[in-house]
Amino acid sequence: MNFRSIVTVGLSLCLVLGSSGNSYAAADGTAGTDYEGHWAQKQINRWLEQGWLTGFADGSVKPDQEISRAEFVTLINRCFEITDGRKAAVFSDLPKTSWAYGEFSKAIGAGYIEGYEGAVRPNAPVTRQEAAMIIFRLMKFETPAQEALSQFSDSDQIAIWSRSEVTAAVNAGAMKGYPDGRFAPAKALTRAEAVSLLDNFTIPVGGGMPDATVTTPAVLGASDPTAIRDYKNVTISTYGVTLQNLLIHGDLLLDEAIGGGEVTLTNVEVKGKVIVHGADSVHLKDSALKQIIVQKKNGTARLVAEGSTLVTSVSAQSGVELEEGGGAGAGFTEINLPVSLPAGTLVTLSGIFGAVNIEVKGSVLHLKKGSVSTLNVAAAAVGLKVELDQGTTVTRAILNAATNVTGAGRVLAATVNEGAKGSSFANKPASLDGSQKDSITISAALPAVASSGGSNGSNGDSGSTGGNTTTPAALPLISGITVTQGPENMYTNSAAVLLNFEGLSPDIRAAADHPGYYFTAAAEAVPNPVNVYTRHLPDMSVRFSFPVSPEHLKDYMTIILYDRSNKAIGYNVVKLDLSAKYAVLNEQAIRFTSGVGITRDVRDGLIRDRIAVDGEWIAQHPEAKFYSYIANTQLPYITNAARDFNIKHVSSQILYLEQVTNDVYGISIESFADYAAPFYTVPDFQEQYMIVFYDDKMNVAGYYQGASVLTDQQAADTVAYKINQLPAAAALTLADKEAVNWTYGRYTGLTDAQKVLLEVTAANKIIALKAAADQL
Repeated sequence: MNFRSIVTVGLSLCLVLGSSGNSYAAADGTAGTDYEGHWAQKQINRWLEQGWLTGFADGSVKPDQEISRAEFVTLINRCFEITDGRKAAVFSDLPKTSWAYGEFSKAIGAGYIEGYEGAVRPNAPVTRQEAAMIIFRLMKFETPAQEALSQFSDSDQIAIWSRSEVTAAVNAGAMKGYPDGRFAPAKALTRAEAVSLLDNFTIPVGGGMPDATVTTPAVLGASDPTAIRDYKNVTISTYGVTLQNLLIHGDLLLDEAIGGGEVTLTNVEVKGKVIVHGADSVHLKDSALKQIIVQKKNGTARLVAEGSTLVTSVSAQSGVELEEGGGAGAGFTEINLPVSLPAGTLVTLSGIFGAVNIEVKGSVLHLKKGSVSTLNVAAAAVGLKVELDQGTTVTRAILNAATNVTGAGRVLAATVNEGAKGSSFANKPASLDGSQKDSITISAALPAVASSGGSNGSNGDSGSTGGNTTTPAALPLISGITVTQGPENMYTNSAAVLLNFEGLSPDIRAAADHPGYYFTAAAEAVPNPVNVYTRHLPDMSVRFSFPVSPEHLKDYMTIILYDRSNKAIGYNVVKLDLSAKYAVLNEQAIRFTSGVGITRDVRDGLIRDRIAVDGEWIAQHPEAKFYSYIANTQLPYITNAARDFNIKHVSSQILYLEQVTNDVYGISIESFADYAAPFYTVPDFQEQYMIVFYDDKMNVAGYYQGASVLTDQQAADTVAYKINQLPAAAALTLADKEAVNWTYGRYTGLTDAQKVLLEVTAANKIIALKAAADQL
């Protein structure tokens, strides 16, 4: 495909193309054509002039005649300059002697045509859902969920093979429904409708590295992160735009015409400047930007750095809110408030920042969350106000102009030079120097830092502590607990056991709320109910099945019962003698879209994920005898998260098997030691389960993959759980720092709606912990 010198990407391709009532003159000023006065006359004239559209022998265009698939493909090839026809079209209904053979060969090479079961139907009309499929492939849209289709009264008539593609086109604003609420997926396009649709993508031809101007909601760039596209300069003139997998050698301009709304950059490198004249929110994911200049005329621009994003410098020449959403990247490293920033302008920061350099007079710097390494205040920046929210810190402030520092946050060290005489602090810095250090005033005392306590969340082999567990003076030995291994649990990469409580006495069962277990190399004389390696099971079911890692196959297993207050009430110790046969299952498998229910409940200090296989589904799939399940958070050794959480990889790392007749509880455990695992650096990370089904010969029969966090409340509760596993800020040690940073990243990754649902004590605690950890 040839790229042009100016690539204007327009995706508001509304296919509701009825008469607009407008009348246009013909291109040559003549009258009497069959499209004179037609609602698409302007586009038809342009296409005729460019030579992309040709009329019939009698001079007519027949704008309202249905367009065939062959004609539609030809139009695309002409206007996109697709000329490579070396990949031969091999279809049963397209002979090499056909005039359309070469056009379909070009389309196949470009990847936007595949055909139907060996046929391509060149003379059939193009339907709306087929047009959506072609647009999807041509513009490289991402595959979305299908919620948007519910708005159409005839959504059930959209073919399964096109539902995702239609959704993507609708989500991008490329296709809409009719006034009566229908999408009309099988309706054929007319020649005029096809021209108008494609006209949104056409541009003047030229050479050299292209510039790009995005004028309507669109995705610009390849979906494959390894297929980086190069542009000289890019201009965005509307909201709802995503740039992905691009290298921009010049500048990126977010034009004032964007107005409100969002723009997203994913895996984008800009060697020049990013100039922000418009957009309310700009999301920067896994991107590298040298300099951002914010010059928004109206309102405040919000810039969010996520994943591995690095922004070397930000020049705030208008109101801006900078937010770091967590991840492995350095985020925003240097922030400048130059003299060109209007006096009184508010600049808000949330995250971990390097140097903040302030030259403007009378501005307001608000640190909502996180920390600033160095605050440099120039002599010209008189009247500066710095607001530090609770839990925030400025490691060192170098003041050359009088500064008023307010709020519950702390400046740890301050250098108060001559021009900063009379500066005031709400809380006295721990270290003061400079010629005017004795001239400062303290306006308020430091309030207590809010935190919610909680137990240490350090994890071992397979565990998570279940809260603050109390130990009785003497823990009785309890009989009636057995540990067995079924033959089906030896054919996996990690053996599984069945923990059975059927032999417990009625009074013990009534008193017990849940069991826990841990492993030791030798039998313990006295069990430890607060062992940090204990894995707490969700309730007092009669039996549990779970994996045992290879290193514990011959160990001792200590089982402890706890009441509802997490008080240990009894124990037993079992010597294990387990077997495991290590199988690598590489069979192809289909993906099931039903049959499994995944629900999450966060209570009693545990995350409980219940996985249930539907009885009706089991009856329909008698080949499925066993199944295993694994969460993506339990695979920290994966080298590429986006690539490796798939059936082939997971089936070779199976943990254990269950019979499909069983309902199973799983417990989502995320070890703090996994903070650097590939999954935690993936933008928009979602916790997911994969359930793999096997037949009685241990062949993979299929799999189901689904999310474990389904609602905003679940997301908030999950993060609260993780926060509450951390120690209080006052008890923080250097060994806890990585865990705090990991958890803080999960907290900042919540959406605004999810943060509203988060426990206040949990939010306060992680903010305080992050500030404390940064000082270790």
